[in-house]
Amino acid sequence: MKWFRDHGGYQQLLDYYQKAPWVTKIGSGAYIQYGDSVDWRGGLYAVQKQLHLPVHVGGKTALELSGFGHNLQLGLTATIYLFSSEPVRLPTWFVKHPWDDNLCFKRLHIFQSLSDTGLMPFNAGSYEITGSAPERAMIELCALVPGYHSFEEAGHFMESLLSLRTAKLQILLEACRSIKAKRLFLYLADTHDMPWFQKLNIKNIDLGKGKRQIAAGGSLNKKYQITVPDGKKPLSIKDIP
Repeated sequence: MKWFRDHGGYQQLLDYYQKAPWVTKIGSGAYIQYGDSVDWRGGLYAVQKQLHLPVHVGGKTALELSGFGHNLQLGLTATIYLFSSEPVRLPTWFVKHPWDDNLCFKRLHIFQSLSDTGLMPFNAGSYEITGSAPERAMIELCALVPGYHSFEEAGHFMESLLSLRTAKLQILLEACRSIKAKRLFLYLADTHDMPWFQKLNIKNIDLGKGKRQIAAGGSLNKKYQITVPDGKKPLSIKDIP
């Protein structure tokens, strides 16, 4: 509705369009062209491009949109992960619309100083939506372990990310505010012997101090000072270079 008004429209004209019928109402203040259907991508496009809200698709969903991990949960309803670095609220029509997939919207502040870094366009047919590139998406996924993703799931995604760009990763890891996410990301990359891991300058990445519990009841990995599930491949005990 805001977009319509910004482009010279008014309520009486909108009422006429509905009666014609040229448009269909899908929620409070939200309309689509009559006869069209819309999925979450179309809804997100309106949120991003018409309402100009700083919301992007990220984490697991962005990795799947980039072609990674799409076969991990065959037959299950997908959960769409949306993030914002700012304290914004999604419009009611978007939250309450009966999308085919479940929506999970998180205010994730881990890249607040570089909120647009690591984002990219995704082709959604006749339009594009903004989401996380694989480098950012994997760090976002790590930030949601174990509350939303398991160690096993994070490991499956990590082992498929053979072509991550080291320069992009370096910038994101240095900017990331989540100690847990950075330590887990590096632990998984080290454990799976990712080809780009040795190119990272870990000395420039703030990994904080003290231990972090990620896996309740797990064992302490002394290199990264995080608890990991028992039975995982151990890493050598040495100081981070």
